[in-house]
Amino acid sequence: MPPFKDEHILLIAPGSQVTLAQLGLPESFTPAKFRFPTRMFPAEKKGEYEPYKIRERRHEVKVSNGIHAPKEDVEMKDAEPAAQEGTNTASVTEAAEKTENVEETQKAEEEQGNEGNEGPKQETVEEVFYEEDVASDEGAIYPLENGRIVDWPCFLALLTHIHNTLSPPFHTPIIIIAEPVWTARDREAITQFVFEKFKTPAFSLMDSALAVCYGYGTSTATVVDVGKGKVDVTAVTDFLVNEHGRGIALEGCGGDYMTDRLLELLGAKGFTWEMCEQLKRSNITELLPPGTPLPGAAATARQGNNPAASASTGAFDGQAQTENVPRGPGDGTQTGAEGGNAEGEEDEGVLDVAAIVSGNTSEYLAQREKEKADKSASKKGAAEQNAKATRLPNSKKEKASFQLEEFVPLQEDGDPKNGSGRFTRQVRDIEIGVERFLSATPRSKTEDRLSNGILEDIATQIHHTILAVPDATKRSELWDSLIVVGNGSKIKGFTQALLGTIAQKFVLSPSATIFTSEIPSSFSTPLPTGGTNTPAPVNQPGLAHNPGGHGVNPLLVAATHANNTGAPNVHPGTPGMDHSTGLHYRSTGHSQTPTSVKSLKPPEYFSEWKEHGSSNAPGASGAGSKPGAPGGGPGGPGGPGSSSTGHGLEEAVFLGAQVAAKVIFVLDQGINKGFMSRVEYNESGPSAIHEYAM
Repeated sequence: MPPFKDEHILLIAPGSQVTLAQLGLPESFTPAKFRFPTRMFPAEKKGEYEPYKIRERRHEVKVSNGIHAPKEDVEMKDAEPAAQEGTNTASVTEAAEKTENVEETQKAEEEQGNEGNEGPKQETVEEVFYEEDVASDEGAIYPLENGRIVDWPCFLALLTHIHNTLSPPFHTPIIIIAEPVWTARDREAITQFVFEKFKTPAFSLMDSALAVCYGYGTSTATVVDVGKGKVDVTAVTDFLVNEHGRGIALEGCGGDYMTDRLLELLGAKGFTWEMCEQLKRSNITELLPPGTPLPGAAATARQGNNPAASASTGAFDGQAQTENVPRGPGDGTQTGAEGGNAEGEEDEGVLDVAAIVSGNTSEYLAQREKEKADKSASKKGAAEQNAKATRLPNSKKEKASFQLEEFVPLQEDGDPKNGSGRFTRQVRDIEIGVERFLSATPRSKTEDRLSNGILEDIATQIHHTILAVPDATKRSELWDSLIVVGNGSKIKGFTQALLGTIAQKFVLSPSATIFTSEIPSSFSTPLPTGGTNTPAPVNQPGLAHNPGGHGVNPLLVAATHANNTGAPNVHPGTPGMDHSTGLHYRSTGHSQTPTSVKSLKPPEYFSEWKEHGSSNAPGASGAGSKPGAPGGGPGGPGGPGSSSTGHGLEEAVFLGAQVAAKVIFVLDQGINKGFMSRVEYNESGPSAIHEYAM
């Protein structure tokens, strides 16, 4: 098989809302060039699908119904001199006479048919026109729900649409990123469709968690993929996915949870789901680490109010202080005394005549100038303090504003009923209080399960997944190599808040576990004998029952001697001993509870990904967004070729797909069975994909 070229490789990464695709590998890997909405529309013919909504428009056209008899075709021959062609001139004369008779007959029929009428009748006929509405999602079918393929014909039609749009050459290998929830039968069906429909010479299926590890350049990591409505938690050790204990498609932990929580808090103020979605994706919505006080929480606490309760009811601290005070003017009002001067202020330019007459004019004027200077300095300080307050970070502001984009249908002739089918964009500012920090808090109304909040649910699943890894020596490394990806995690502060939640729930400090640690030691516990702290050798007989060891826990002594095969006086219930064989084993790390948790640093050698990933501004796709919004998202005007600006390492799965495609198709060329060739498919069938899938 000839080697594949970089520009011929086709990459497809399906998602529940957006499918990333790209033809060819650039010299420096970039975000996906094409973003297709993961949806199709039913076509007129049953069983077929269209990529866009087809709208039918009818127009009335006036046509004439005059009777016109069809003219008989007459074969005309060129009349040439009979001397040259040897033909008879009589035949030409007969043909001419026949033509004249036909014309006279048609004219007579027309006159007879139109007798008694002034002219031909006019009738109205409806003509049907079809046009594509690229901004609408009305009647759309989404073949993927929480990663699962729920509509196979629609999903295969989507793959065909992507393939036809990119139009790859014949010798094009294909790599598809597989969702963790896909079954073995799903992978076989996709393999069969790709080989039979696209006639590809090579095909590879790659697990999404493994692709993230390729993108980050690590062999061992805990991958947390936060999507629109679900979360996948996967432990990868030495480029192998641990299926046991894997958290697959955990519903109610994605971006939609945070939108629903904001709607629960702000619904009473007239917010809709779309408005809460835009608020979640704005730069003022943030997740604070556990234990961080909310802005204005101290003042609210003095009033005995709960910040979360005041946020849900809309009563803030400033409102509570002034709602029972009259507006004024006058003493004891919001406005103050008449004239606009505060208490203790003097009017500028008004002098005390009595002080001047008394003879202390110079001293009085000097004191007056000093008071004015002090007053101006205090005003300047207050202005600087107010300016400093406006420069406060978002996490310390009690209120903040964001721009809400609305699409209003255009009206024709001033009548709102006559919509033109087009939309106009309107922007307005909306002020939000501390509700913007509460999107990950527990919901008060849970439909099908009890929830402690999205962060605690994800942290619990991470703990369960890492403890299920068979190799206990890798668990500590998994805790220190946490990767959070997915468009649902683009909200500001998500990763830091998740790490804080894990540390609060599961991380034990070394100082608290130093005497119960599972780390083995060749020395015994220091014994308070003779005033010395010198560790006693392990081989000392009767160590567990040393008379000088007053107050020493025998289980602690037994745990520290678990690695000594010759230690006497070991109780049968001592940890670290296999009583069936009589052999002792030793623990090699903290496998039950971690001592630290860290997120893995993203790679810095991909300039395009680093530039986009440095911004914390949340994007639109995947995080509970609706691609069909008019004029916005991947389903808006511009179609699948929309720019990838604003999409960073939360889509590291596509970066890993590019790295893996370069390795398996160009560098390795199938030596290590990174892909399945056409010949191998013909010999073994689609079931053999499990031997090649990564």
